[in-house]
Amino acid sequence: MQRAAFDIVFLLVPGFSMIALYSALEPLRVANRFGGELFRWRFVSLQGEAVIASNGIPVSVEGPLAIAGRPNLAVVCASYDHDKAMTPAMRAALRRLDGAGVWLGGLDTGAIVLADAGLLDGRQATCHWETLGAMREDFPRVQVSDEIFVIDGPRLTASGGTAPLDMMIAWIGSLHGQALATRVADTLVHARHGGDPGGARIAARTRFGTDDAHVLSAISAMEEHLEDILRLEDVASAAGLSPRQLERRFRRALGMGPMRFYLGLRLERAERLLTYSRLGVRDIGLASGFSSLAEFSRAYKARYGLAPSMHRRQVSRQSPAA
Repeated sequence: MQRAAFDIVFLLVPGFSMIALYSALEPLRVANRFGGELFRWRFVSLQGEAVIASNGIPVSVEGPLAIAGRPNLAVVCASYDHDKAMTPAMRAALRRLDGAGVWLGGLDTGAIVLADAGLLDGRQATCHWETLGAMREDFPRVQVSDEIFVIDGPRLTASGGTAPLDMMIAWIGSLHGQALATRVADTLVHARHGGDPGGARIAARTRFGTDDAHVLSAISAMEEHLEDILRLEDVASAAGLSPRQLERRFRRALGMGPMRFYLGLRLERAERLLTYSRLGVRDIGLASGFSSLAEFSRAYKARYGLAPSMHRRQVSRQSPAA
């Protein structure tokens, strides 16, 4: 006797990532092609209105989330404007699904919407790399992972972009066997398919355009210590070099000294926290390795042309309160 198709509801949040949604959807379609009706899916929004994706394309839905009943899996699809979905109505709706035994997923920043409802506490989860730091700061009960996707029991989270493709292929394999998962990956010309999810962000070698192993080791040490700042001597030691050797290699590879580069990493972290986290400006400065608000403000203004408090006000004006 053939089992019923696994019923999946994609809950679209305004500004959701279309590439993440379709990356999750296509493996299901291909799995059905080879395995029969293994999965069925529907698009809904919280109130039942059509939803405009982050690329400006409107997507129609079947109706409000309330009509979905009790699916097997509900996946929150979000992106830049996830904070607008973090409302009491959304929290209540997601908690009702959880109470009914529905599995829950999040694509891109959809994981943050789940975390806001308290539905990732004590579990591993991931989100888009730009918001990983904010998620860690705002939701300390969540075990935030740097991997491109995480499947932790009845919770599936993927970091955005094409990461849901990897997640769904792995999930299909867990449900219906690796032979089908491999066939799905092959059909989608997806060579990355395998057991290791990999990191949520492109490797430093590619991001910064250097193959210097010593420089990459130094960058790794810096990225692990954006709050508790390392001295130049400590960074050099982590890279297996003297401070003078590290200076020379950084200037040759990246056109700047290591501590200037380190400052840039810290300021980028601060910019992401100002944009995506709930932390106050002073706490963001401390979380980015600055000992005082004045020091943080000077460095941030020199880099971005405006004070961090002004950046936060601009973000607040663009994002209405939940």
